[in-house]
Amino acid sequence: MSRRVCSSLLTLPVELVYRILDNLDELTIICSVRNVCLRLNSITNTYQRYQIFNTLDLRDHELRDREIQSLITELRNNTTITTLIMYSHRIKDHTVINLVNALKKNKTLTTLSLECNIITQEGAQYLVRLLEINTTLTTLDLSDTQIQDQSVQYLADALTKNQTLTSLNLRGNQIGQLGAQYLSNAFTTNKTLTILDLSYNDIQYSGTHKLADVLINNTTLTTLDLTKNQIGELGAKQLAHTLQHNKTLAILNLGTNEIGHQGILHLSLALKENRTLTVLDLSENAIGDKGAKYLSDTLIHNTTLVTLNLDTNEIGDEGAQHLADALTNNSSLNILNLGHNQISDTGTEYLGHALANNTTLLSLDLGSNELNNRGGKCLANALINNKTLVSLNLASNEIGDETIEKLALALRNNKTLTILDLCDNKITDSGIQHLANSLLTNTTLISIDLRLNQIGDQGAKCFADVLRTNRTLMKLNLQRNDITRKGAEYLAIVLADHTTVTEIYLRWNRFGEEQREHLRELTNGNERLKLTEIM
Repeated sequence: MSRRVCSSLLTLPVELVYRILDNLDELTIICSVRNVCLRLNSITNTYQRYQIFNTLDLRDHELRDREIQSLITELRNNTTITTLIMYSHRIKDHTVINLVNALKKNKTLTTLSLECNIITQEGAQYLVRLLEINTTLTTLDLSDTQIQDQSVQYLADALTKNQTLTSLNLRGNQIGQLGAQYLSNAFTTNKTLTILDLSYNDIQYSGTHKLADVLINNTTLTTLDLTKNQIGELGAKQLAHTLQHNKTLAILNLGTNEIGHQGILHLSLALKENRTLTVLDLSENAIGDKGAKYLSDTLIHNTTLVTLNLDTNEIGDEGAQHLADALTNNSSLNILNLGHNQISDTGTEYLGHALANNTTLLSLDLGSNELNNRGGKCLANALINNKTLVSLNLASNEIGDETIEKLALALRNNKTLTILDLCDNKITDSGIQHLANSLLTNTTLISIDLRLNQIGDQGAKCFADVLRTNRTLMKLNLQRNDITRKGAEYLAIVLADHTTVTEIYLRWNRFGEEQREHLRELTNGNERLKLTEIM
């Protein structure tokens, strides 16, 4: 039997082998076809899909030991795969050792992810050998691998010698103050690493102090993520000192660190002098209205910060007023996240007045606040004059049809807004009629999220009618409303011929599984449409 199989492999026409390969996924080709015999290797080398196959993502695969070994064998001489993702495969030390040995000779792989595996000290030592020898790997993801300080010491030693790695992800490990010290030592000589993710560890103030000190003179690191590391006010103060001198750091994530308004004061003073930081995440730090005031004073003068995340910070209406004052004068901020901040209509009115005159803000997130129709209408009025906002998030508030009527009026003439999130409000068919009618003349809106409202069949029909002529909208989310099969059919029929909508979400409305296939049949004529999650 084996002779017969072997003989057929040697004589089977190449075109027929290609046809067989057409029916196999990339992983099967690598694990079951490659390295079986020289002829199959020769044929797959000329097979087009294999030649352009550069990413192997194994997140959805349960690999057996034999398959892992076949993969490792392939990597020794593979010249196409540049990205390998081995997420949560319970990799043991011997697998890490074999993988490292294979990659010593590999000259193609640039990205390796071992996320959600368990890397022991022994495994870490072998990874160090790889970093010392390999000259092509630029991105290494070791997030959630239970790495501790001792393993970090090995990695830090390798970074003093490695000259190619630019991104290192150590998120969600067990790295403490000592591990931060080891990494700090590496930064005194390493000149290539530009991205370091230490989020969800435990480096605290002492570890932050060590990193901050060395970054004063570092000229390569551009992105640092210290989310949820208990750095506190003192850690923020130390980083503020660094920002006054550092000339390369552009992205800094400090979310969930108990910084408080006093820590924000230190950072705000530093940002008045800093000219390189463009993205700052301060979410979940209880900065309050005082912290918002400090940041507002800074934003009036700062001309480089582009993205500011203040989600979940208890800034309230007073804090919103301070930030609104800054938006009137600021000339650089593009993205502002104020979600989950207890901002009511009063605070929203301040922001609305600022938005009417602001000429730089592209994205505003006011989701999960306390907006009602008064504040909502003020924002709608602002959109009549605003010429720059591209994305507006008003999800999980209390706005209703009155706001939607005003918003629809603004959308008839607005030429910039492309993404609108109105999820989880109090919008009914009456409001939807106004919103849908605005789409008859609006030529920019491409995505509307209306999940968790009170939209019924009449609202679905309003959308269906307008989509016969609208050629801009691409995504419409109507999940968790009160639409029955009748309303869904209105949409499905028109979308069968519609040329721009590619995604419509109708799941968790008032029709069941038995209607799913019927609705799919109705839209069968539109190959681009993803009528997904219909239930």
